[in-house]
Amino acid sequence: MYLQEGTPSKRELGESSDSLPKRLPVTGEPIHHTIPLLAARIARHEDRLDDIVTIMNGLLCGHITEDVNNLIIGQMAVEGRIEQMKTEFSESMEFIAALCSASTAMGDVLASFDHELEKISAQNFSLRRAIREFYARERARDQTIETLTTKITELQCRMDEVSGKP
Repeated sequence: MYLQEGTPSKRELGESSDSLPKRLPVTGEPIHHTIPLLAARIARHEDRLDDIVTIMNGLLCGHITEDVNNLIIGQMAVEGRIEQMKTEFSESMEFIAALCSASTAMGDVLASFDHELEKISAQNFSLRRAIREFYARERARDQTIETLTTKITELQCRMDEVSGKP
């Protein structure tokens, strides 16, 4: 069974379902009496309803439409800014990742420098010790030379005494 357009179906009229209440829950009145009463009341207040419709039609919908359009434009601007912020955030995260990589590389370079400084420090310590040992040997050699010079001078003096030289 096909319905013509605009005609309510039995389901829409509430006649097809046995599970629908037969009475209004609040007042307890039978529904089949209430619907005609409502229709009569609507008919009685039809002039007032027409006045309300006229007032509603006379409202400045342009103002509301303009406000809605401004809200939509504002929302689009906010969404654009959010997308821009997402892009900036993504770029910032990439930059931070690059900084982390650079920091790690710099840490490796500094560790290498520390290792080289330790080697240089050890070599410096060895060179200072070698220099101290060299100076100690030089002082010992100078003392030996001085001692030998003194002994040679003494021997020369004794030889001169023995040979009769003044």
